[in-house]
Amino acid sequence: MQNKLNRRFYNKIALIKKLGLNENDIFKLFESGIFSINFLSKISRKELYTLNGISDAKIEKIYKLTKKVIPVGFTTLQKILLKENSFYVGLLDKDINNILRGGIETREITEVFGESKTGKTQFCHILSVSILISDYEDFIQKKIIYIDADGSFKPDRIIEIARGYGINKKLLSKNIFYAKAYHSEHQTQLLVSAASIATYSNVKLIIVDSCTSLFRTDFTGRGELFQRQALLGKFLRNLKRLSEEFNLAAIVSNQVVSSNLDNFLIGNNIKAIGGNIMAHLTDTKLMIKKCSNGNRVLKVISSTRCPENEIRFKITKKGFIADVK
Repeated sequence: MQNKLNRRFYNKIALIKKLGLNENDIFKLFESGIFSINFLSKISRKELYTLNGISDAKIEKIYKLTKKVIPVGFTTLQKILLKENSFYVGLLDKDINNILRGGIETREITEVFGESKTGKTQFCHILSVSILISDYEDFIQKKIIYIDADGSFKPDRIIEIARGYGINKKLLSKNIFYAKAYHSEHQTQLLVSAASIATYSNVKLIIVDSCTSLFRTDFTGRGELFQRQALLGKFLRNLKRLSEEFNLAAIVSNQVVSSNLDNFLIGNNIKAIGGNIMAHLTDTKLMIKKCSNGNRVLKVISSTRCPENEIRFKITKKGFIADVK
């Protein structure tokens, strides 16, 4: 199993070497989160020139050769369908999965937002368990990368949910890669590390909880809003690139604000942080809100594949349970 993953890793290096790069050049690419020719083919010439330690002449050579090796032009729908092998990560409840048309799709970024204590982190914990449910029969177990920007990660809660579905602590603990992000630059660096892990491990889910909180802390006021949005946009584009390269599901939780600093309005003067950047660079946007009786509502706000819909649910020891009465 591990040998198979190692072969995949070294095959990627061998393909990059064919571009005429030495070990030092490859290391510089890896430091920037570029681990394959596919990654290189999706990077602009301008972005390549920002890489440190590689000469301009060599970057120009890399750019031209990559475009020859990996065509990035038009293709037919038939070829797209042949390559399609996306799958869905469910939420351990049939009715909730139904409104999500199977669950959270790979190669997409799904955003879940809501007020404090509505269940966003619980949502992330449930997905961390769900993806392992079928792995007792899988030859290569799926891995999860969890970037914790809020300090809200609760191992005991994940273990509690897993126990309810017969998943033991050992299986859970060896398949989750966890990192605490301390500032927005560190969060971005962790995405590079995540790409490294995904290159040699079977990562199928990456969670960023919460995606915007550190950017919001590091860049305050209107004077820094443009820089914040630019860096947040770059982070999300790299996350999307990661999800497409490794066929994994990307989940980002998000906070809300009632001020006028952000422009994405969701009723009752509640706005998801991140404005148009978050709106345009996420594929599915979900909102969780509290009900007066303590239950919650999960609502599909916008999606590239799911119609607008909502479902009531309650939080239990085993996760989310739909309330369809």
